[in-house]
Amino acid sequence: MLGICTCAWNSALAEERERRNAREYFLTPTFGDLREELQVARDTDKLGMLLFFEAESCPYCQHMINKVFSDREVQDWYGGRFVSIAIDIHGDVEMTDFDGITLPSKVIADHRRVFLTPLMIFVDLEGNEAYRYLGMIRTPEEMLVLGEYIAGKHHYLMEYRTYAEKRGMQDEEGALVTPAGESE
Repeated sequence: MLGICTCAWNSALAEERERRNAREYFLTPTFGDLREELQVARDTDKLGMLLFFEAESCPYCQHMINKVFSDREVQDWYGGRFVSIAIDIHGDVEMTDFDGITLPSKVIADHRRVFLTPLMIFVDLEGNEAYRYLGMIRTPEEMLVLGEYIAGKHHYLMEYRTYAEKRGMQDEEGALVTPAGESE
């Protein structure tokens, strides 16, 4: 187990989770050079990077930023393991990809075959894509389980759905369920 306390899940049902600004405490401010951010990950003994591909008009992205990435436990857990960068798939902000080519963020998204949001790509310390997750994460608990899946290198052994099921995160129809889940 990688340090996620299930008692926090139970207490989440009874009380509001502590929240902080996700853009300040989860997503790393960047000058857009992914090579430099990867070096920061190496220098600070992180597991790698989390690239969060988003779109301003995406309500699922906004949900993740406001309800999941704003959770203090998620911020602390991921902050100790990953450098997390947001990339706007429609943006014109110049970014330098891992290969040293500088392009607008929307072109980097195209080159990485990102056409839908939200999408998270976990990158290893060599700059290689380790895992890709497409879709909305509904709760902080689900985000923590996904983090455990990556940090424990379970993505080399089984599909996320299988891992989530083993963690008791799916119902009999295979739908992902998490404590404190919201219906929206």
